[in-house]
Amino acid sequence: MTFWKKTFPFLLLNIVVSAATMLLVLWLWQEQAPLPGAKPTFTPAVTLAHAVPQSDPGEPIETTPLPADGDLSIEGVFGAGDLNVEYILIRNQSNSSVNLSGWSVSSSDGKTYSLPQLTLNTNGAVRLYSKLGTNTVIELYWNSDQSLWTSGSQIFLLDPSGQQQASWQVP
Repeated sequence: MTFWKKTFPFLLLNIVVSAATMLLVLWLWQEQAPLPGAKPTFTPAVTLAHAVPQSDPGEPIETTPLPADGDLSIEGVFGAGDLNVEYILIRNQSNSSVNLSGWSVSSSDGKTYSLPQLTLNTNGAVRLYSKLGTNTVIELYWNSDQSLWTSGSQIFLLDPSGQQQASWQVP
């Protein structure tokens, strides 16, 4: 029994020191590498309404001028006849960005696709797939359930005023 009387205080001291050391290490670790979900809060000194001047609703919105003829082109139809891979490649060959809002792609047999709000940068390109899908900044989807392009099909790229800016005939 005297063994336990002499040993017990040292065991208890060992447990307390180990727990304190572990808590200290965890606290230091948390300070150096916080959890991904724990984000510090930030209170700005200036409110956003004062930092950014408000625009006048009566001001006209600046629009992108139409590119010169040939600046936007249909570079081709790839995978024609196979819905899973069929797409049209549209490229901006101008020296400035072009907003494609209001532009459309149409076919000689009356099919039309209106391009969404999208800015095509200099030498930028976008693929217009025939199949179902979700639009991204480089891939658009017509959401057709069948192939749209066959040999001899004519494709037109029309600007917002309906003027033809480019065309392509599927070989």
